[in-house]
Amino acid sequence: MARRASIYAIYRGDSFIDVGTLHELARRNKITVGTLLFKASPTYAQRTKYEGTVRVYKIGQCQ
Repeated sequence: MARRASIYAIYRGDSFIDVGTLHELARRNKITVGTLLFKASPTYAQRTKYEGTVRVYKIGQCQ
């Protein structure tokens, strides 16, 4: 059975940057998967201000 890939969106403040799986986003934006996962974490949200920072949000799954 195939594993479902999660879909993520990248924003800088209120500006949309990109959408895709973690591996697609990492390749297109030259960011490691680990960095993307950290920027999607609640810890990163607590440590940074909203404006001007890159945030990653999980928005769903594809089949």
